[in-house]
Amino acid sequence: MLIRMASHRPSTRSGGVDSMKAALESREQNKATARILTVLSSFASSIGEFGISELSQHLGMTKNMVFRAIKTLVEQDYIVRDPSGQRYQLGFRVLELQNMFSPEPTFRTLCAPYIEQIFELTGETVSLMVQAMDFCVFIDGIETRKPGVWRLPIGALRTLHTVASGHLILSSLADAAIDAYIARHVGESTDGAPPLDADALWADIRLIRQRGYATMLRHSALPMLSAAFPIWDAENHLHGVMSVGGPNERFAPVFAASLPRLIAIVESLSQRTRLYSANAPGAELTL
Repeated sequence: MLIRMASHRPSTRSGGVDSMKAALESREQNKATARILTVLSSFASSIGEFGISELSQHLGMTKNMVFRAIKTLVEQDYIVRDPSGQRYQLGFRVLELQNMFSPEPTFRTLCAPYIEQIFELTGETVSLMVQAMDFCVFIDGIETRKPGVWRLPIGALRTLHTVASGHLILSSLADAAIDAYIARHVGESTDGAPPLDADALWADIRLIRQRGYATMLRHSALPMLSAAFPIWDAENHLHGVMSVGGPNERFAPVFAASLPRLIAIVESLSQRTRLYSANAPGAELTL
C-alpha cells in the first residue's frame, strides 16, 4: 500500500490571521486618531473649556474614550489642565498648527475670554490693568449696566497706592522698590483716595503676598469694593492684573461666594500666558 507523506509546506492560515490582525489594528488606530482629532476640534468652539463628563456628553463618546484622547493631547501639550485639574483647555502648542504668517496673539486677546468669564460669574465691572511706572493703566474690560458702575476709558491711569490693582502690582515688587515708591508718594492724596500711609500700605502688601490677591474698600458716597488678581508670565513676573468690583453692598456677597472660582479663572489665564511665553520663542506679549 502506498503511503503518502504529509506535506511540510507552510500553511497560509497563519499568514491570513496575521494580515487580519494587522488590518484590525490599523482600523482601531485610525478610529483612535479620529477620536483624538474630534476631541481637539471641540476645544476650538466658543465654549473652549471642558471636563471629561461634559465632553463625553457633548461628543457622544464614552468617558473612557474621551479620557484616552485627552491624555494623549495633554502629553503632547495640545491640551492643558486648569488649576482645579478637572477641566481642560487648548494649550499653546496649537500655535504650531497655524499659518506661520498669522499674527501673534496679544495680551488683550489672550485675556478677553477670561474677562467674559468673570463678568458672567459676577455681573460686575471687570478691568484688565498693567503697570506703567508709578501707575496702573486700564487696557481692557467689560462694564456692567447695573447702577453704581465704574467708568474707565481705555488708557485711564491710577496711581498704584490708590486702587486694589495698584496694591497688587506693588506687592510683586522688591521691598526696596516699594520703599522707593513710598518715598516718592508718602502723604500724597490722588484720585480721591486718602493720603498714602506707609504702615497701612505695607500691612496690605504683606496680606496680599500671603493670600495671593488684593481687595480694597473705598469709603465714597457709595462704598465700592474691588478685588484684584495677578496674571503671571513664564518667568513668574507679574504681567498684568485682572480686577472686578462694584458697590460693596451688592458685590461683597457675590465676591465671597465666587472667590474660589475667580482664583481658578485667573490662574487658568496665567497658565496660558506662561505657556505662550514659554512655547513661542522670541514672542513678547504685547498689549
